[in-house]
Formats: sequence, structure tokens, C-alpha cells
Amino acid sequence: MPRCALIAVLLVIPGGPVRGEEPHACAAAVTAMRARAAALPAGDLSRRFAEADLANAMAELEAGDPGECKELVEQAAHVIETRPYVLRPGEMLHGYGPDGPLPASAAPLR
Repeated sequence: MPRCALIAVLLVIPGGPVRGEEPHACAAAVTAMRARAAALPAGDLSRRFAEADLANAMAELEAGDPGECKELVEQAAHVIETRPYVLRPGEMLHGYGPDGPLPASAAPLR
């Protein structure tokens, strides 16, 4: 009889056997989404935001929150698909030059 109770508890308590696969699935989704982000041009602002979301997703996964990881991966996927962040010709992101981040000594202070 105790075996039946133990099985019932494992199925009802969050964090049981089903959640064991969730971190692996999220890590695989991050890897796949990183490949999609890498396909965007190197200077693309949407790529930078997607990569930031994916870095945060891995941090959440390492902190033990696969649910938040999944949300951040979905957010990165949306950014990659819709590319909502665009700089007009000649515009630069504060702290970034045409070839990427500026060294700390060259970035303007506010």
C-alpha cells in the first residue's frame, strides 16, 4: 500500500518526474533559437535583443526556473520573427559603433 501512496504523491506534487524533461527541452530551445538569431545580420538590433533574451533564458534555467526560461525563449522567437527593432541608416545604439560595442573608454557618458 505505501507504494501506491508514493506514486500518487509524485504525480501530484509539482517538480515530480514530468518536470525533469523541462530543463532539457528549454536548453534545446535556446540552442535552436541561438542558431536562428545568428542567421540575422551581425549589426541587426533585433538580433542583439534576441541574444540578450536567450542569455537571460539560460540564466533563469541555471537558477532553476524552466518556466521563465520558456517565456524568454518565446520572446526571443517573436523578436527574431518580427524584427521590431530597427535602426535607420546612420543611427547607432548608445554605446555601440558600426562594428559592435565600443570600449568603455570610448563610450560617451550621460
